[in-house]
Amino acid sequence: MARPYSARPTCEMCQWIDVRLWRREGRLQPGQSFPYSWTREGESYGTIAVRIESSAVVLSFRARCWESTEWKSVEQYVPVVWTPCHLGGGRPWFRCTATADGRYCGRRVAKLYLGPSAVFACRQRYGLTYASQVESLQHRGIGKARKIRMRLGGGANLLDAFPPKPKRMHWRTYNKLRRLHDLAGAQCGIA
Repeated sequence: MARPYSARPTCEMCQWIDVRLWRREGRLQPGQSFPYSWTREGESYGTIAVRIESSAVVLSFRARCWESTEWKSVEQYVPVVWTPCHLGGGRPWFRCTATADGRYCGRRVAKLYLGPSAVFACRQRYGLTYASQVESLQHRGIGKARKIRMRLGGGANLLDAFPPKPKRMHWRTYNKLRRLHDLAGAQCGIA
């Protein structure tokens, strides 16, 4: 039985920032400033100014609440905390600074989302879900089957022949993926 449609906003509907991406790009050096923008189909649909401090990032942008038509300028201070890695170095995390019902969140997260209140906060604070969580069972099955086919070097078309075993893949792994593909196909009604 398919799940009923949920009116809850999803993470994919919101603009987001990812501290891991900025670390990989070498952007977490104190004193550095850069613009960060989002694009959809090659078109820019939002930009913020980012300034890196010794233990935080400062985000400057213009936004509006989802219910409002009035734009406001926002400067948000977001702490960055580091956890040590086993083989040396550290992993950065944003500290969520949002408050709800008078309670400070303080969660350590990799991504922050620009949600209804026009500030960046963790997905739990906004009650965001992932799009895949509200998909019907049939659509999830189709997505799983396609992902398995493409992992094996085939196309996304479920009506094509199942891809052959790639070189250097164990038969046990290939057979397991084939079984998972068949289960996912059964979920979506494709035999």
